Amino acid sequence: MKRFIVILIGLLFSVHVLAQDESYLYQVNPYNFIRYDRNELHHFGNDKYAQKLFAKLENMLSTGEGRINVVHIGGSHIQAGTFSGRLRSRFQQLNGDMNAGWGFMFPYRIARTNSPYGYYIRYSGGWQSCRNIERRKNDQLLGVGGISATTRAPFTDLTILLEDENELDYSFHKLKVFCNYETSKYSVSVDSSLVKRQVNGDGFIEFELNAHVDSLRLLIQREANSSEGFTLYGISTEKAPNGFVYNSIGVNGAHVPAFLRCQLFEEQMKQLQPDLVILGLGINDAYGRRFSQKRFEDNYSELIGKIRKAAPHTTIILTTNNDSYLYRRYVNKNGEKVEESMFKLAEKHDTGVWDMFEVMGGLNSVVLWERNYLAQHDKIHFTREGYLMLGDLFFAAFMQNFENYVQTKNEVSQLTK
Repeated sequence: MKRFIVILIGLLFSVHVLAQDESYLYQVNPYNFIRYDRNELHHFGNDKYAQKLFAKLENMLSTGEGRINVVHIGGSHIQAGTFSGRLRSRFQQLNGDMNAGWGFMFPYRIARTNSPYGYYIRYSGGWQSCRNIERRKNDQLLGVGGISATTRAPFTDLTILLEDENELDYSFHKLKVFCNYETSKYSVSVDSSLVKRQVNGDGFIEFELNAHVDSLRLLIQREANSSEGFTLYGISTEKAPNGFVYNSIGVNGAHVPAFLRCQLFEEQMKQLQPDLVILGLGINDAYGRRFSQKRFEDNYSELIGKIRKAAPHTTIILTTNNDSYLYRRYVNKNGEKVEESMFKLAEKHDTGVWDMFEVMGGLNSVVLWERNYLAQHDKIHFTREGYLMLGDLFFAAFMQNFENYVQTKNEVSQLTK
């Protein structure tokens, strides 16, 4: 327990102390327009979901054992990978090394869209992609990743390559391929000399390797005299049994209904076994003059219901929209409406809320972020430095709630002695 307290003190020190080194969370008050005093998680900490998550985290920090799976879902803020990547790095370095793996991946280049920083997937052969923001045929299924890629080529391959510049080592010894192998008449294989165990599950193929690798080639081959297509929904990689796996799932332009259209969402969410789900959807729902709070709340309630059905005990945190502009010219007042709706949803569904809108500085604060090179000129997206700042702010709010949990638990323990 003493070791855990030392770790926690170090974390809190890093939150509040002025430092130039990037290993600290952020400098104290470098920007007077950011509301550091409002940086907290609301409706979070005393509910049964957060209590279970914090108990698991406390045990991990004190013993080094245990696993927390995080799933972070959003639109372009998340697909870019900088915001969620910062959080991945922060969580996985909580106690020296709590890196259990990268988590969810997808070959975004197949869909001619940007790949997150940290890895890329090389491919061969002809592929057709489908995203949840697009119109599609009824037979085009989508999973938790909100995007799929289908090939009918007799032979193709995918090669996972990790970036050398990654802050942490994400070499892996286990990977899961989410696909339709049962009905596709395709085989999926890797170098047989690396395979320790293979499991063909319901909607996935899992490989356990006898060594950690930082690149891996998947061979995808069609059986003779078959015209069925092979569809890939995503890949997840793991490094170790203990620590954090951070699954970052983003689709540019996605709103809440886009993920409600994903027929395999619940099935694959269940496979990810999330302990914590962070939902960053809303900026695309509220972009326009016809935004309906009721429809937004109904859609979000349905999505939360799907997550809780797949993972009944998972903790959920909603992030409000960032302050933004419409068409680069008009202040988007829908941000305030989304903020109001998310607090209502939190009370209804026992979720937490990180009020990014308020922490940024409230209505029209994005102009100040832009002037300080933290937001882009479209007044919707952020610069790399802005996304890193958001990641640090969220992490600091989360850890403050965790400190409150530990302090309250210790006070109760003292009273009962």
